Amino acid sequence: MKKSFVKLCAFLSVFFISVSFAAGGSVPRKVQKGQEAWRSFKKAQNAFESNDYSKAIEYAEESRQIRMQDAAWQTYILENTLKKSKVRRAGDELDRVIPELKELGFNDALEIINTHLEKVGAAYFNNSYAKVFDYIHIYANYTEADYLLGKIYRLEGEFGVALNYMKKAYDCAINLDVPMEKYDLLYDLASLSYDLGNYDDFEKYSLAIVVDNEYYSDEAFMRSLKRIIDMDSQEAVDKFFLLYRCKNDLALKALIDLSEIYKACGESDKTLKCTSLASIIAVSKLENILAQRLNDYEFFGIGDLLTKCQRYPDIVVWGNENNIWKLFCNFAEAVAYNGKIFFARNLLRILSEDEPEEYWRKYASELMVNGLIVDGNIRIEE
Repeated sequence: MKKSFVKLCAFLSVFFISVSFAAGGSVPRKVQKGQEAWRSFKKAQNAFESNDYSKAIEYAEESRQIRMQDAAWQTYILENTLKKSKVRRAGDELDRVIPELKELGFNDALEIINTHLEKVGAAYFNNSYAKVFDYIHIYANYTEADYLLGKIYRLEGEFGVALNYMKKAYDCAINLDVPMEKYDLLYDLASLSYDLGNYDDFEKYSLAIVVDNEYYSDEAFMRSLKRIIDMDSQEAVDKFFLLYRCKNDLALKALIDLSEIYKACGESDKTLKCTSLASIIAVSKLENILAQRLNDYEFFGIGDLLTKCQRYPDIVVWGNENNIWKLFCNFAEAVAYNGKIFFARNLLRILSEDEPEEYWRKYASELMVNGLIVDGNIRIEE
């Protein structure tokens, strides 16, 4: 217990030296009801949606200042609890500290702790009081406001400033009230990095999306996909699209974007990995859409699915806008570049007949006729 308390005090000694609100010894003020940071941020959002960027920046910065004030007050409240010997003797373990706080009537401190426990989960704090102080240092950053400022400065052409705000937001993504917004942030970071020509960061942020897909990170699953492709036959094409499904489409765009970069760089293994999983996700999504529109829908193969998609102009448009039809052709090419010619040729034959978009039907047909060059040799052609 003594060791834990020493650790806590060492942490606090460093932390409190660094916080800016302590200048002059002033006591931090509690944010008053009606003046909360989220209220200013809401005004910033409204201004942003009205294209009033100057007001949006003003209110976003105001929300950031209020959040910092709130974090300063919270830290002050928790620091005061350590003046009580009972709290100090409880050590660093929250399940020992909290009962003492209740007994001593530290209601503000208890509310602060419980609020953060509810938001990010008890596991994050690992039963450590010091970790609560550490988190408040992160909480001081208003992640949504930083993200909004990044979007504004990007629209204003200040790409470097935008990138800095978005990186700061990502570093504190655990703060997000809506955790899934992290992926919107990652997509924007990847896109902005690409626009700035920083392809390493583009890959890093795209992979941060992709690795959260349960199948991409499942080596056994990805090996099983590859084994089917390695069968290199018409039956393998049918089996590939019949056996596997992935309804989590969050990473679909990132997989497609990464596959384009890997293809351009000649990284055939990575291209195949991305296009194979992306194709499974795309088929799963298309199948789900068709099942909602067609009574007693059943999957009879990739060709039949694509033919049915042709009936719906909105599906065709969606596939064009999201590079889905292109993806299937890229998948066939990636398979060919990995030496599985029969699989690639049979998939291209299906695509040349059934792709919903005429351009990609012709593209697949031309590959069938002209082939593509792999290791100096023409492949795919009859």
